Amino acid sequence: MGSYSGASAAIRGNLVFVGTFANQVLAIDWTAARIQWTYQPAERQFPFYSSAAIADETIVIGGRDRLVHALDARTGTLRWTFATRGRVDSSPAIAGDRVFVASFDGMLYALDLASGRRLWEFDAGSEISASPAIGEGRLVIGTDDGVVYCFGRKERTP
Repeated sequence: MGSYSGASAAIRGNLVFVGTFANQVLAIDWTAARIQWTYQPAERQFPFYSSAAIADETIVIGGRDRLVHALDARTGTLRWTFATRGRVDSSPAIAGDRVFVASFDGMLYALDLASGRRLWEFDAGSEISASPAIGEGRLVIGTDDGVVYCFGRKERTP
């Protein structure tokens, strides 16, 4: 890979997607042991510490450049970026057509998977390096000051 990675790899079929500290996101064909494509932003050179998330043919990964990057899984072509005010070590979680990701700016963001448009945000008041977890209709995330938040639809009591 030419560099080390601080994140877990995401796997789809015979491709492994991983960000590196050489400022790149790689798609590696593990069956052929070769790099399929490399994405490296030209203007901002920062490492990728976040693990990638995969939905359909889109890879979403956070960068220490304060951006969330969405890439075409087949080609590595950039589809969109979303700017935060802090580095993004949090690994995105995808549910349906939404991407959930947090930033060191203390915000949890919900983004549209197709466009990267911000749908909503939550100010936790503390840096967030943790990754969101999704299950049973709930999203759970912890902040660097030890607070754990759980989001979901409000249940009605009879």
